[in-house]
Amino acid sequence: MISYVLDPESNLSETASTLGPALTSLASSRGWEWDGVIGEMPNPDFMTNILTRDLGMFLYCGHGGGEKFFSRNNVEEIMVSRCSSGKLQSVNCPKDNASGQVYSIHYEPEGIALSYLIAGAPCVVGNLWDVTDRDIDRYCLTLMEDFIKEGESMAKCVADARRACKLRYIVGSAPVCYGVPVKCSLTTNSE
Repeated sequence: MISYVLDPESNLSETASTLGPALTSLASSRGWEWDGVIGEMPNPDFMTNILTRDLGMFLYCGHGGGEKFFSRNNVEEIMVSRCSSGKLQSVNCPKDNASGQVYSIHYEPEGIALSYLIAGAPCVVGNLWDVTDRDIDRYCLTLMEDFIKEGESMAKCVADARRACKLRYIVGSAPVCYGVPVKCSLTTNSE
C-alpha cells in the first residue's frame, strides 16, 4: 500500500490539486490501494500506522520533511519527499549561514532523511535545497510513474525524472536518493 501526505499546511494548493488526482489515477490504473491526507495535518495514528507497515511506500509533498507534524524523534521511535528534506546539516553550523563563515565540524550531519533510514526505511528521496512547487510537482509525478512502470531502481528513477523539470539543473538536481537500491514490485490487491 502507498500512503501520502500532500500539502499538510494548506499553502501549496497547486501541489494538492495537481498531485492528488494524478496519484488517485495512477493507483486506480494499477488496482492499488492508496490512502492519504490532503490539505491538513495527518493525525499521529495515521503516521504511526503507515510507518510501521512491513511493505509499502510513503510519499510526503509539503514544506520541509514533515517535522512540524511528526518529529524526527517520532520517526526514529517508530520506523520509516519536498523542500530541503534531504539536506544534511551539521549541528555546529547555523541553519542560515549568510555570513559564509566556516565552522569546524565536530559532529556528523543530521536530517530527517537519516531519521527515516535509522528507523528502517530502505530508501529515502529528498531535496537538498528549496525548490519551486510546479517544477517539483512535475518531477514527482514523473518519478512515481517511472518507478511504478519501468521496474528500475529508485536511484535511477530519481536521476531520470530530472527531464520533467523546466529548471533541470536547479530544481531537477535538488532531489537525492539515500539508502539501498529499491525496486517496485508490481502487484495488485488481488495478488
